Amino acid sequence: MSTFFSSDDSTGFATYTHNTMEEMALDVLAQELGDNIPETDDAWPASLYHNLTETTTIEGYLEKSGEYLDGRWVRMPASPKLKSELCKSLCDLISSFLNHFRVSRSEATRQAVDIHTAPFKPADAGSTGMFASPDVVVEASGPSFSRPKGASLGFSNVSACFIAKFDTEVDNVLDDLAQMAAFASGAQYSPLMNIHDDADQFIRLILGLCTTNEATLGFDDSVQWTTGPSGRKISGTLKTVGPDGAVVAYDLVMNEPPFVRTGIRGRGTICWPVQNASGDRFVIKDQRIAGSGTPEYELLAEAKGFPGVCQMVSYADNRAQTKDLRGNTKAFGNDTSFNRRAIRIVMKAYGPSIEKFSCVEEVLGVLRDAIFAHRALLSRDIIHRDISPNNILRGPPGAGSGDRGVLIDLDIAFKCHQLITESRADFKISLMVLRTWEMERKDISAQDYLDDLEGFFWVFSYLLFAYKANGKRAPENSMREHVLSWHQIPSIAYALKHTFLYSRRVAMNAEEDMDEGWRHACMDLFLEFRYYMGKLAMEKEDLLRTQRGEPEVVGTLPNKFSSLLENVDEHYGHILGLFDVALKKAKQVQENDQRQAKGIAAPHPTSTVDIPSTASVTAKNIPTAPSKTELPSSPSDQSTLTAPCDTPKLMPLTQPIPSRSPKRCSKAAGLDESPADVKRACPPNRRSLGAVVDPTLHVFNSVYEYCIKWL
Repeated sequence: MSTFFSSDDSTGFATYTHNTMEEMALDVLAQELGDNIPETDDAWPASLYHNLTETTTIEGYLEKSGEYLDGRWVRMPASPKLKSELCKSLCDLISSFLNHFRVSRSEATRQAVDIHTAPFKPADAGSTGMFASPDVVVEASGPSFSRPKGASLGFSNVSACFIAKFDTEVDNVLDDLAQMAAFASGAQYSPLMNIHDDADQFIRLILGLCTTNEATLGFDDSVQWTTGPSGRKISGTLKTVGPDGAVVAYDLVMNEPPFVRTGIRGRGTICWPVQNASGDRFVIKDQRIAGSGTPEYELLAEAKGFPGVCQMVSYADNRAQTKDLRGNTKAFGNDTSFNRRAIRIVMKAYGPSIEKFSCVEEVLGVLRDAIFAHRALLSRDIIHRDISPNNILRGPPGAGSGDRGVLIDLDIAFKCHQLITESRADFKISLMVLRTWEMERKDISAQDYLDDLEGFFWVFSYLLFAYKANGKRAPENSMREHVLSWHQIPSIAYALKHTFLYSRRVAMNAEEDMDEGWRHACMDLFLEFRYYMGKLAMEKEDLLRTQRGEPEVVGTLPNKFSSLLENVDEHYGHILGLFDVALKKAKQVQENDQRQAKGIAAPHPTSTVDIPSTASVTAKNIPTAPSKTELPSSPSDQSTLTAPCDTPKLMPLTQPIPSRSPKRCSKAAGLDESPADVKRACPPNRRSLGAVVDPTLHVFNSVYEYCIKWL
């Protein structure tokens, strides 16, 4: 028989599932990879790993080793009856390569293992519902490898994986792609090659997949690990560029695992928790970006000094490009893949997600300051576009007004003046009230700050009914069920959110179901915030209705809501005022509780609650804008090239005078009755909320254009 080998070592693994390979493959392709998976040309695998050994060395091995005679590998059976024969022969042949070319070193070893004769810990079942295990692996030791928990061999300590197949099993590419999706991070494959005819290329590919050079294997060698006697990682460092351009080495925080964005296609985000020699905590964000939008580090640079906005320390751009790893991509087609460049951003670390709260005042303070920070970003024409609980963090312990809440993750934010496709509202980014699945694409407006403000309302509502006021999970009731149902398909979610905004029954259910601890400070806030966002959404719908069907102008994105967006100061001022009133109520409750604990009678409540007086923000980078009378009266006053959102300059920002009451909440945080997702104190975290929210939908943003998916 002819034995074939694919240069992509991840294209064939034994998997175990109740579904057929074809069904899994189609499911994976539809969800992650699309329908265009490129096959490289023959030149790509032939070009790899020539720096690892000389051609004359390979020729000498083929002539003198006794492994290759008369154009065939002697160890490989011509007519095997059992798959185990192929596996053993392949394992022995790889071992011969490793020994002859002396691949192992004292600090890094490689050894071929037939997993049918040795225990191997398979990967957990992924989103495809299958789990994978290869036939032959190369066990590896070295800085980036560690033993898996509860086993001596698994994916965490192998450098390469192989499968052996009969000729009759290699004619279905879908099978291989389905198996690949369980454990690989890409979708590109090479043509099959005959390992007998291309013996020298076969040796090079094996040596490349087994090399002790971790950069060649694909590891980022700026991250270095130290392993202990047990074979597990015990410490690590990450080197990057500091603010002055010099290389800085940070220590990895070993008791906090990095956040890794899962998915075969995407930015591949990793957030590393680190600290410097002084013990100061930071977060280092690695990702690969594509497109013409403004990079996150440029937006963070514009937000330097803004209270309540994540602060950048340094960045490194263009660390690598994916096009350099793919060979000749000209034949792949334009829609096959994007070229992405690797960037790294060092940011200050903050507290946990807003979901990790312990009292009402904490929630209100964090949200109030995050909304204020959002307005500060708007003063630089920046629209965040991803308002969710995991992107609103608690500030450092003891933080005062302005820093109690921190808005993070600007990697999909954009500048209002950018005329790019990504500026158009999208259901994966923003869930909005209008029925845009019925609209033509030319009628879909660019995302604007009102969509993000509505996102804050959805976050507030989610916290209000998914949790008790002490941070524990709320009991089952109609309102909790409602806010946890927003992850439905767009058409259903639109109906649910429309009902939530406008149904009188929702207000009645809120009165019945809201936890007692929320009521005094938050009932009025919820009702008034809900009414205000519902009114704005209706105004948007009316504006859109009057302009629907207008011809599209090439080179522009439609801005249907310019007249409404001119009231920016009114919108932010009203919402911040609602939170200021609620915060004063919450502080009154806290002070009363403290008096009662000391046996002091509480004062009689007043009939009205005044909004706290304000003081100017000290951030020097927030500009003072002209008065509203200087704003353009209509879009015609602007440039003839319409921008995605005509955001007027902002009035001076204000903050409430800090309260003299204790800054920390008096109630200790309670533990959830049931496990919840770990929320990390670093940007950006897009994990679903306790397995409640579909990670492909950011359900807390505006519901306008929610259903663009149906276009």
